Amino acid sequence: MASHIKEFRRNPGNEAYLYCRYSSDAQRDVSIDQQIAEAKIYAEKNNIKIVKTYTDKAITGTTMERPGLQTLLVEARTGRPAYLLTWKLDRLSREIHDSFAIDAMLLDMGVELVTIAEPLPEDQGIRYAMQGLYAAMAHTFIINHRSNVKRGLKFNAEHCLYNGVKILGYTGERNTKYKIDPATAPIVMKIFQEYADGKPLQKIANELNEAGYKTVQGNSFVVNSLRHILNNRTYLGEYRWGKGEEQIVIQDGLPRLISDELFEKAQERLAENKHGGKGGIKKSNPDANIEDFWLTSHIYCGECGSTMQGTSGKSHTGKRHYYYSCKEKRKHSCTLKDVRKDTVEQIVLYALDELIMKPENRIIFANLCYEYYTSQDANNDSLEKSLELAIKDVDRQVKNIMNAIKNGVFNDFTQNELLELKERKDFLTEELEKEKLRLKCRIKLEDIVRFFDSFAGNMEDKATRQRILDIFVDKVIVYKDKLAITMHFSEDTRELSINDTEELIKNRKRILDMLKKPCENENNEAFDMMQDFIMENEETDFFA
Repeated sequence: MASHIKEFRRNPGNEAYLYCRYSSDAQRDVSIDQQIAEAKIYAEKNNIKIVKTYTDKAITGTTMERPGLQTLLVEARTGRPAYLLTWKLDRLSREIHDSFAIDAMLLDMGVELVTIAEPLPEDQGIRYAMQGLYAAMAHTFIINHRSNVKRGLKFNAEHCLYNGVKILGYTGERNTKYKIDPATAPIVMKIFQEYADGKPLQKIANELNEAGYKTVQGNSFVVNSLRHILNNRTYLGEYRWGKGEEQIVIQDGLPRLISDELFEKAQERLAENKHGGKGGIKKSNPDANIEDFWLTSHIYCGECGSTMQGTSGKSHTGKRHYYYSCKEKRKHSCTLKDVRKDTVEQIVLYALDELIMKPENRIIFANLCYEYYTSQDANNDSLEKSLELAIKDVDRQVKNIMNAIKNGVFNDFTQNELLELKERKDFLTEELEKEKLRLKCRIKLEDIVRFFDSFAGNMEDKATRQRILDIFVDKVIVYKDKLAITMHFSEDTRELSINDTEELIKNRKRILDMLKKPCENENNEAFDMMQDFIMENEETDFFA
């Protein structure tokens, strides 16, 4: 049966959106400015026109909840640019799955992702693997970075010092303790007193907004932000840092704003007025935060080519069942029946497990990635050389301006030019140091092999399972009686009968259960036959 899935087609034209981000205090606004400047240079060289720029400042790359990124993804659906430019893949996200999810959304919209300082190969198979490796390296960096930062934050917390967390009603500076903010502390006390006295949260929010007050993030007040304030024990003078067993709580660690009596009175009202909570969310949207439809963005309808989405329904017994459903079926323009979530996911897991458990496959994948990686390092236009040339060019321009100043030409223009060149050189020098450090720690073939080896036998881990799916699987195509799985590393398609494969998986589980209880299987002819069958078929090729 022929597939109706459309291949990626880039939107027409040469228009591009640009996304820039920095996350830590060590990075400055100049980092954003220079990411923009470098993107403009790249765009000019490649005949690309940047029409919109989106930025996120002082926000970590480990979360998707970034205003600039979310606005970009919404506006790209209607703007339909041909490209999205970003400095490196980790600017988009440092989390592997989020990186693939963003790329999948962009491809679905006809937008090609271009990483300026980390070129991705055109070959889709190697492209996805290199994305996985780049994202894994970024992920490793953030884990190491967290451990270093965590030590400093823990020290600060143990001494009740400001840890970068802004709290309405307080001011804080690095290496100092929180102080009461005379401008915003009265707002906090007003919120507690008025709510304890019976005023509705919505009315309090409206009055605060009308008076021109803002939250600590600079937004308008809403009911949820008021609830957060009313639940915050910081206002009792408790310094709190961290979560779970590692949480640090120090009484009287900062100045108290609210009395125990007023705080408890507010808590009593919150408890009386509480509706729903998690139970309410589940009642209004049964699928919310319950089921992990992890094939989303990879699963397609074989009848019409549309994407499939997670859905659920109740049987006559009241039990809830979960499915993948064609998006067009909901519009009554496709006849493919919903497929049980457990069924399709078990089959895909079976196929992935077969693929990754074979050492020869892992070595093939590693070699393909290593060949591309080494070709990039050997390229005369490598990032290190281009950064060095760019710094020399900046030095040349600075020298020209300094000569002009010596000859009496000094005005606002030359002054601004010098400042801009200094900022650009700072950015390029910082990036060059990062690149030199990366080259000192070059990836070896055995590192990539170990990277793929880490997946084998680890399919129960959600993060690993998702990473394998993102790196290796292009599409899971659902037909009436079978699944077709297309891979990034092969032009072949693995077709699996839904009924036969489901029965095979059940039989395999029965056999594994028998192997766990060998004493019960003595003189069991059926067990002996199944064991022989497994031994005979152990080396079946994945794409047989």
